[in-house]
Amino acid sequence: MLKFLWIVLGILLVIIVLAIIVVLCVNARVQQLKDEKYSAQERFSFISWVVSWAIPVLFNVKVNAKGLEKLDQVKHGVIYANHQSNIDIVAMLKAIKKPHGYVAKKELDNIFLLSDSMRLIQCQFMDRTDVRQSVRVISAAAKSVKEGHLMVIFPEGTRMVQAEVGSFKAGSFKLAQKAKADIVPVTIYNSYEVSKRWPRRTVINMEIHDPIPYEAYESLSTNEICEQVEVIIKEPMKA
Repeated sequence: MLKFLWIVLGILLVIIVLAIIVVLCVNARVQQLKDEKYSAQERFSFISWVVSWAIPVLFNVKVNAKGLEKLDQVKHGVIYANHQSNIDIVAMLKAIKKPHGYVAKKELDNIFLLSDSMRLIQCQFMDRTDVRQSVRVISAAAKSVKEGHLMVIFPEGTRMVQAEVGSFKAGSFKLAQKAKADIVPVTIYNSYEVSKRWPRRTVINMEIHDPIPYEAYESLSTNEICEQVEVIIKEPMKA
């Protein structure tokens, strides 16, 4: 029995050491990619590659995405998606290979490696309790979109750890308005089940809807845009 325990402890130690080595190697590459000689595509490709092998290993998750080809027609765009889990971001990074960043909560900016990795793909960290800081974040995100970098924002403003979709915040649509960008609604299904089912496998389904050109909503208020996009994202979940 004692011999068995030593074997188990030895295996665990090897796993921990290997995990530390992997994290340090990834961090070293992330720091290297901060150099201006690397393109946005090179930076995104590395982060996407890391996520693509890490998400099945760590979370036992498979991601199925429908309508990815619709992103090919988007030059300047903002993705608006419902938000069910902390894993939504990595699930989207695995599925969507077109370079993109996220407007994320400020707490993620304090996590080792995660913060630098997200900044590498032009993510912006928002403090929703600070109006002035939020305005600056939206302006910075809009600048990235105008330069051709796709951005993602979760208009519910927080995670809804259930199947239902929460009410969307009209203010989040100022990003698309300011950037004069296409709006791409995305519906995420059952990512909230990952924490409940782990270590069993969870399949996350994602549906990319038809982009809404800026010309189709430029005369509308943020409330009107919000209502339209909310309907599009919620409709498939009623089936």
